[in-house]
Amino acid sequence: MDNKQIQSLASFSVYSAYIASVVIISGQITENVPDPYMDEIFHIRQAEFYCKGRWSEWDQKITTPPGLYILPALIHQTLPSWMPCTTERLRWTNGFLLCLLPLLNSRIIKHFRKTPYPPNPGVKPRVRFLVPEDNIIIEAIIVSCFPIVYFSGFLFYTDLGSLVSILSCYDQSLVGNHFFAGLLAIWSCFFRQTNIVWVAFIAGSALVERLKHLNMIVHQHCLKSTDSSPEGHHRDLKRSYDLWSYNLCLMDCSLRDLPRAIGSFFISIYQNRNQILTTVLPYLLVFLGFIVFVFWNGGIVLGDRSNHVVTFHLPQLYYFVSFSVAFLAPVSFDWTLISRSFKSLFGTPKSLVKSLILLGVMIWSVYQYTFEHPFLLSDNRHYTFYVWRRLFKFHWSVKYLLIPGYMVCIKLILERLARSYTTNLLTTTFFIIGLGLTLIPSPLIEPRYFIIPYVLLRLHVRPVVEETKTWSIRLMIEAMIYGVVNLVTIFVFLYRPFKSQPGEWETVWQRFMW
Repeated sequence: MDNKQIQSLASFSVYSAYIASVVIISGQITENVPDPYMDEIFHIRQAEFYCKGRWSEWDQKITTPPGLYILPALIHQTLPSWMPCTTERLRWTNGFLLCLLPLLNSRIIKHFRKTPYPPNPGVKPRVRFLVPEDNIIIEAIIVSCFPIVYFSGFLFYTDLGSLVSILSCYDQSLVGNHFFAGLLAIWSCFFRQTNIVWVAFIAGSALVERLKHLNMIVHQHCLKSTDSSPEGHHRDLKRSYDLWSYNLCLMDCSLRDLPRAIGSFFISIYQNRNQILTTVLPYLLVFLGFIVFVFWNGGIVLGDRSNHVVTFHLPQLYYFVSFSVAFLAPVSFDWTLISRSFKSLFGTPKSLVKSLILLGVMIWSVYQYTFEHPFLLSDNRHYTFYVWRRLFKFHWSVKYLLIPGYMVCIKLILERLARSYTTNLLTTTFFIIGLGLTLIPSPLIEPRYFIIPYVLLRLHVRPVVEETKTWSIRLMIEAMIYGVVNLVTIFVFLYRPFKSQPGEWETVWQRFMW
């Protein structure tokens, strides 16, 4: 067998082991937790309504759309003996999605591996990302084992369907199939209303790519311009450069370039308004439909809105970057990048002054906009309860002492994205806006809300040429961390139940979970 056959066999073996783990753990959860648990009580009851054809009934405790229930109900009504609406079979709809997730991740990873660098015109493209294609499926499997994603695949929750629908939409958008991406965008909003934000990110990224293609044609025309005078040649090249201002890579720009990038972006949209119509129309129809839904529903949230009051919870962004750096560390950071990040923040008097100003703003935001949701303080079934009580509530100063760490985490993530060359200034801005619109309005610290932004962030991380020799080791460390976390959290969920304090659930066994 040659090396390629060995790599293919290894990929197939790892994927088979992954599917086997899903089957085995699903069986253990069915055996040890046969009844609906926590939010499953509401989700499974609603699915049973639909399975019985009672489409107009709605449980007011459910605040998300009915995407989780529609497909199992339709399959049940078509093949009732094959898809009974039992807890086990309903959970397996997510188990099936968990088995498909590596294939979807691999398509997106492969797209970014093949993206040449640098992407701007005038320079011969060079593909610097040299990870063997056969190893991509292994990396995709590791990403699919991200603990919160993996855990959610064994319960009848909306998280996995929401993630898979958004990644499917992104995948189709990356390959230029925007009509199908629009359909998947609609389907994603049937799982979570906030997915409209990630549809906007996908649409914005697609528009940037379309404008890059159109402006490449303009650039080539400028290079072949018949006006050979120095003034004419300079004018044509300047026009080409102005058209490309929105495509500034993170490595070569700063925040002060953002207004120019945004201005260039809108100018390019206006100049190419007819050519971009086929790209943006499917997404515009999705946005229009969402606006109609909001007016019809009287708001974004369905059902009981008492526990989903909109806030300005700015520290959510700080929690997310800390969480992301912890899980991205094996594949993203080395001493060179860490040193460069610290130097960028504190290395010169000018950068030190900027960092002190940022520190002051962040201290004010933590003081003014830190919220403690009642669930965070009372629901001891979630790990966030213990993190908040034992870390943040240890002393009033802890939340302020962590702020310099938040600053470093933000810089590390931006430096890693810049090194990967999978985003530019504008698409990174779209991502940050999407992240803010998703997390800041929520008063509750909920790691499940981090799933989509984290996975998108992880899929945009790719090795530069200097890292290709160590990439397999980095992936192995990432896999070990994910494996240990999954082993502990699933073991505790299955085999370490506890009785709650006197109250609503005092006679029921409770379980720890994300």
